[in-house]
Amino acid sequence: MSAKFAVAVTAIIQRDDTVLLLKRSPDKAHLPGYWDPCSGRMESGETPEQAVIREAREETGLDVEPLRVLDTFHFFYGPEREEFVGMTFLCRPQNGAVRLSAEHTEARWVKLGDVGGYQMADGLKEVLAALA
Repeated sequence: MSAKFAVAVTAIIQRDDTVLLLKRSPDKAHLPGYWDPCSGRMESGETPEQAVIREAREETGLDVEPLRVLDTFHFFYGPEREEFVGMTFLCRPQNGAVRLSAEHTEARWVKLGDVGGYQMADGLKEVLAALA
């Protein structure tokens, strides 16, 4: 068995009693059309905090402040089943206007109590429920 895997970070961006959810493009190999926070791979030489700041800026146009780690996770990505481990950060936005990247088709600030009505990965629902 190979020990090769990728490292991912997720930014749950919370503003007051809402979190930013992004709808994944229907072209994505993993969970197309699902809602999730911004996330992505760490790049070589980055710390997890640097990666989550970069990913938030790339996917939402927002500058964020990582506050704390909420969760760690493990999953297999896409049809190739690429193995990932990762960390989910609670982040505070530092500016206001969301500008989506091509990776997502829609963005919504959703009240924490309402996130259960969105199609998303079960592990993410658990993390968000713990914030409510």
